[in-house]
Amino acid sequence: MKINYLALTFLIIMTLFVLDVFTQNSLSNTIHSVLSSLALPLYDSKVFLENYFEKNVIIVQIRIFGNSKQNELEVLSEDLNGIYVRNLKKRGIIINDRDELIGFVEKTGSVGYVTKWWQSEFPVTIESTSLSIVGYYKRYRITIPDPTIVPEKISGKVFMSEYLPYGKILKNFNRAIGEFKNGNFIISIPRIPKSVILLESYEGAK
Repeated sequence: MKINYLALTFLIIMTLFVLDVFTQNSLSNTIHSVLSSLALPLYDSKVFLENYFEKNVIIVQIRIFGNSKQNELEVLSEDLNGIYVRNLKKRGIIINDRDELIGFVEKTGSVGYVTKWWQSEFPVTIESTSLSIVGYYKRYRITIPDPTIVPEKISGKVFMSEYLPYGKILKNFNRAIGEFKNGNFIISIPRIPKSVILLESYEGAK
């Protein structure tokens, strides 16, 4: 009987694993999201008790593009494709305290989800020494749609397209997502802190 139970358990686990693979991890992400929502009250109780018995008061001053900002959002957990953020009520982009792009808000709520930019797809701008070149980022690679440009002859910093929300200000503050050298993209993955900052989508943003 024990062998039958073990065999049945193994078959169930393998079935879930196969389903998760063929659904591109949507099953595991859904389970993770549900468990995160259920665990939120316990997490709040833990934080409350820690703060209640904490003797030292820590004040964190965050500056965004040179301006003071207080409404940071707490990172609850992280997986391969993104991060779970507490009380993420609006869509937009997420940055860290160094004004570096972390990702794009995919799901809002008491437990929101942010897709890391390096796991996303979006247009970029390559700032070469003599010109700006339009490209497209996908799966750790950058393609240049202009057939007259030879990628192997292009080098420069890579920025999120200035035509995307907040793209221009990130570019003006020199917040590159990597460097393009002779046809190769050298990615620059930012640090994910315990607290992040939301830049809300504004009117007209796609």
